[in-house]
Amino acid sequence: MPFLALEILVVSRKPKIGVQPSILTKEMRKIELVSAESLPRRIEDIKKSLEGVYDVPLSVDFREINLGELHPTETFLEKDKLSLVFQKIMEEDYRVPIIAVEQGGQYFIIDGHHRSFIYKKLGKGTIKAFVISLPPVSLRPRVASSLDEIPIKGVGEIDDTILATWGQILILLKYYEAVYSTLFTMKREMVRLDSLVPTQPLIEGARLDSIREILVPVVGLKHNEQVYILDGHVRALFAKRKGKQSIQAIILEPSKPIVYGVVKAAEKMELKSLDDIKILP
Repeated sequence: MPFLALEILVVSRKPKIGVQPSILTKEMRKIELVSAESLPRRIEDIKKSLEGVYDVPLSVDFREINLGELHPTETFLEKDKLSLVFQKIMEEDYRVPIIAVEQGGQYFIIDGHHRSFIYKKLGKGTIKAFVISLPPVSLRPRVASSLDEIPIKGVGEIDDTILATWGQILILLKYYEAVYSTLFTMKREMVRLDSLVPTQPLIEGARLDSIREILVPVVGLKHNEQVYILDGHVRALFAKRKGKQSIQAIILEPSKPIVYGVVKAAEKMELKSLDDIKILP
């Protein structure tokens, strides 16, 4: 049986038992993430499905796989689920291993596309995986695209403001990859407020007054030891108002040197620091 046909079989039998419900609002669809407790059952169900296809017993090994060697078997990533996985990895150290199959010396993701993508974009080199080794077949599987090439698609509303903000970081990442035709990774670090350069001149005072705490890092690009804000101007101003000296930031880092248009735009608007932002009444 060709591998792609096998993938359809496995996905259609993916169980929903033992999964961990994470977000449910009035409008949002229910997002289910695999938990450490539900993972063994998930592995066993997938293994049994594959044994039924190949009619041979299969082994499962626990390995550390190079993320660059992983081939996806899904054509897109769900934005709401990806945002939630990103949030949980950053805030709760969500690190459930993925499930993959090895066939002909190649690794294909069966369960864990969203985790794998976030790990890759965070600059991780490897990911822990339970690997099911498949016997050789007469037809070679189609080599899927890399993790970096998977598009992100909206399949449901994100009514949770915090979750939507985490999702915005990923959309910015993909946007800059498309604009500059190069891959970006993300790095979380503390940055000094006096190193932040705004890229918009105006902020509504009502938005600033509505903040009670900072729940999502600001997002920016580094240039000449300064961080140009892409998202999070209000959060940065709130931190300044509270007398903070630094703030958590997600820095988008390109794989090659880039002259950013946003830097030139900030210079044209004569924006050099947070003090240059005008707060509207």
